Order: sequence, then C-alpha cells, then structure tokens
Amino acid sequence: MWEVHPTIDDFKALFRSTAPAQVLRPAAVAQHFLTGCSSCRKRLENAGWDDRRLDRLFWLSREDMRRAAETEPPWEGHDYNPAFAAAERTLTAFFGRDKPLDVPCAELIAALLRLSEAEQIRHATEDPRFAHPEVARCLIDQSHQVRYSDPRRMLHLAELARRTAEACSSDAAGNEVRLADVRSRGWMQYGNALRVCGELQAADEALVAAQRFRDAGTRDPLLRARLLEHLASLRTYQGKFQLAIELADHAGEIYRELGECHNQASTMVQKAIASIQIGRTEEAIRSLNRAIPRIDPEENPHLLLAACHNMIRCYIDLGLPDQALSLYFESRDLYKEFADSTILLRTEWQEGQILRDLGHLGAAEAALWQARQGFLESGLALEVALVSLDLASVYVRTGRVEDLKRTVAEAVPIFRALRVGREVLKALLQLGQAAGQEQKALELIHTLNTRLAPLASNSTRK
Repeated sequence: MWEVHPTIDDFKALFRSTAPAQVLRPAAVAQHFLTGCSSCRKRLENAGWDDRRLDRLFWLSREDMRRAAETEPPWEGHDYNPAFAAAERTLTAFFGRDKPLDVPCAELIAALLRLSEAEQIRHATEDPRFAHPEVARCLIDQSHQVRYSDPRRMLHLAELARRTAEACSSDAAGNEVRLADVRSRGWMQYGNALRVCGELQAADEALVAAQRFRDAGTRDPLLRARLLEHLASLRTYQGKFQLAIELADHAGEIYRELGECHNQASTMVQKAIASIQIGRTEEAIRSLNRAIPRIDPEENPHLLLAACHNMIRCYIDLGLPDQALSLYFESRDLYKEFADSTILLRTEWQEGQILRDLGHLGAAEAALWQARQGFLESGLALEVALVSLDLASVYVRTGRVEDLKRTVAEAVPIFRALRVGREVLKALLQLGQAAGQEQKALELIHTLNTRLAPLASNSTRK
C-alpha cells in the first residue's frame, strides 16, 4: 500500500490522453487501483465518478469471482509480474512525450502558410522541420476552426496535417504507438474535411486509414469515440441512417463512461440529425431535449446552435410552423453571435422556410433568394440545389409559372454536378413541365427533397 495516495490529477492522467507535468508512474497508479483503496474510491466519488464506473474500476463482480473460482486454479501463488510489466509498457507508451521542437510551432506554421498552396503541400511532405506531432495537431486545430467559414480551406489544412503526420518519426512522437495516434488524428481530420466538401468516397477511404492507425496506437478511448463520431457523420451523409445512429450511440457510451458530458451531447445531436432523416422526428426531439442541457455554450456554441437549428427543423417537418417560429426567435441572438458566412446563410434559409410555411410568401421568397445567392457565391452546390427547391415551392404556391421554369432551368446543371442520378434529374425536369399543376409540382418537390436528404442531412453540423 502506498504511503501517499494518487492525486485526482494522477487519476485523470491515467484515463486521459494528456498527463500533468508531474505524474506518478502510470503502472504504479494502476497497481494502487487494484488494491481497492477505499480512500481513493471516496475521492473519486467526490469528483463525480458514478458507482457503476467505480465498481468496474475497483472490483470484480461476485459472479466474476464465482466463475473464476470454478474455472481457474486458486489465485494464491500466481506471478502477476508479467501482467504488470505489460501494463507498464503500455501505459509508459501512452504517456510518452513529443520530442521538443527546435523552433516554436507557431513560427513553423506561419512560415509554412506564407508559401503558395502547392509549396505548402511539398514542404509538409518533404521538409523535416514540419514532421512533428505538434505541427500536425496545430494544423488539425486550424482546419477545424474554419469548417463553417471556408470548407475548401478546411480540406487544404487537413491535407497539410495528414502529410506532416505521415512524415513524423517515432522519435519525434515519443514512440511507435503515439506516432500511430498522431497519424490516426491526421487521417481523421482529412476524412472529415472531405465529407464536409462532399467527397464521400475519398472520405470513407481516409477514415478507414484513420481506423487502421488507431488500432495500432495507444487505444485511447477518446480517440476511438471521436473516430466513431466522424464515421457516424459520414454514414448519415451516405444515407445509412440507422448505422449512423448506432455509431453515435456507441461513441456516446464511451463519452458517458469517461464522464465527457459535453461530448456525449454532441453524439445526441448527431443521432437526432439521422433520426430526422428517417422520419423519427419525435425521437429526434427527445434526443435534442436531452442534449441541450449538457452543452456548454462557451466551449462549443456551434453545437448549441446545431441543436436549436435541428429542433426548429423538427417543428417544420411536423407541420408546426408557429412553434418553429417561436424557437427561431428565441435562438436568433445565438445565430447572430457567429460571423461564419455559412451559418448566417443557413439562418436566412431557415427563416425563409418558416415564413413560407406560415404563408408569408413574399418575405419567404426574399429570404430564400438571398440565401441561394450566398450559397452560390460560396460554391456550396448542394445548398444551392436545396434552396432552389424551396424557392420553387414558393413560386408554385403563388402561381408564378415563369419564375418556376427559370429556377428549375438554373438548377439543372447544379443537380448534374452533384451526380444525383437519372431519376432525380428526370423529376427535376418534370417539375419544370408541371408549372400550373400545383399538386403535382409540390409532390415532385417533396420527392426531390427526399432524394437529396442523404447528402443534406449533416449540413448544419460539420
């Protein structure tokens, strides 16, 4: 038994991907846990660990004990040194440290980003100055920060991160398993950026690579949960909604076990988005109502906005525009906090949908047209296609045949660029010919929206 018990920071260091500057030897901490120390258990209870988690940490269940007694030889006299040695090797690798950089990371990143994009790619691949985990992590962070404002830049920065991670050595990362984690994170960000930009096949391949590196790494549970989240987002984009829900649930369970309430909320929003797409709107509302109280608005205001945005979407889908409008006005200040151009455009788009459903067709047209122009200027083809359908529905309801035909004609090349398939293009062309036939035209618009749903489902949450 130890004379000095581990601190809360020691406990955190054992179960998280980063350790404090002064940390007790990880294997020794693990060994102390195995004694079932009641004092440490009490301290962890005070820190917020639930009983079930503590029981799994400190004790075998009675049933486990009974089975072991029946099937295993007596425990007395067993040599546990090999097991502890293996645990120590694993934990030592997990808590390894990067090799110090000769030049501050910020200076390296600034020097890299001053080059042309082609030269940035070349240097990230070939220049040993940039082949370091800290550089890769910084590029991943910068890529994530621009996910709403500039998806193409997000992808470029993610590619730089992936290339610097690939160029890293085990010496720079501290050891081979930490290097695998770095590469997993690089490929993960690259895959997510590809998804955001609509390159789904390439995104799938990148996330497969991320999974392969993760399996060869430290087995960090937080890394696994994050990868499951990215896979859930991709499966939603691919129209595999039930699989997306299962992946989000799995990630959420890992976060719950680790006490990561905020990240668990993220998976609930993700699950709600997929549920909306398969018509389980009430279930989506329940998920969002559970998620919102868990979200820290200062840590991730974008997530809170995504939850509110999708709650409004639920009310629109349920044919409850009054409730949608009420929540929209409650959330409007939150929308205005963001300077991200795509968020402001989505706000305008949603306002147009609500106004349309409330029958304010002139105001709806103005908001939808403005949103469509903004998406067009941003090069977001899918959003242009979807807003075009909402505009078309306004023109159908107001009987503006020529405006409907013009909107459809402008949408045709955009739909073709999205490679939506012959049946979708056929329905779009039929919409142009259905001018003056309100019921048929609205049915075609509904069909087109349904066909585009797999691509559109994660548009409010990058």
